[in-house]
Amino acid sequence: MILLALESSADSSSVAIWQDAKILAHQFVEAKYGHAERIVMQAEAVLSQAKIKISDIDYFIGGRGPGSFTGIRTCLAAVIGFSIVADTPCFGINGLSALGFACSASLKNTGIQNEKLVVLAISDTRRGSFYCQEFKAENLIPSDIEDLTLPKLYEKIKALAKSGFLVRICGALSEDTLKFDDTLEKPELVHYYRYSLAATDIAHYAAWQIENGRELSPATPLYLAPPNINQPKKPLS
Repeated sequence: MILLALESSADSSSVAIWQDAKILAHQFVEAKYGHAERIVMQAEAVLSQAKIKISDIDYFIGGRGPGSFTGIRTCLAAVIGFSIVADTPCFGINGLSALGFACSASLKNTGIQNEKLVVLAISDTRRGSFYCQEFKAENLIPSDIEDLTLPKLYEKIKALAKSGFLVRICGALSEDTLKFDDTLEKPELVHYYRYSLAATDIAHYAAWQIENGRELSPATPLYLAPPNINQPKKPLS
């Protein structure tokens, strides 16, 4: 099985080719703008690097958000375009789920295992709150996505730590964002990993879903809130 995965829901664009549990080639560019002009060329570059033809791809996978309205549309438009050209299925992947899955897998590889381990995948909504999705150690099935203000996110983390959970938070936030005060009980149980979602994560999570018979989502945007579209200026009278 060969997957071509694309991701551009935040301040980067990335493409990866996955085959048989390995990333054959990938490219990651960190830039807030220019995803639409860049992502197809990135896909062509990794196909060339991996010496894979577009006709060899079994599934085209795109990150469907949550994230930038324009970035998500750019990614999925490219995925759908490739799918049409190759006459091959395409699907969309929840970026928070891919992020939480990647963090959970990383913790397994480092030997951190505990029945009371919980991973929180978070991203900034840029509306004064944070999207949060929870993964428990006993399975890799994510909870529903929550939209939490920073105080509510603090409350959630504090409650988990107070109950004895090892809390591992992953996301592309600054370290200053999650500074706890003295009311955090058992601070040794809470750790934050700064991690930027990439197409490699989208590919690994999609492959896990396919291999385990999970139903993948369509290549449509995962919008959890209406897009913030600037209103047109009033005409001059």
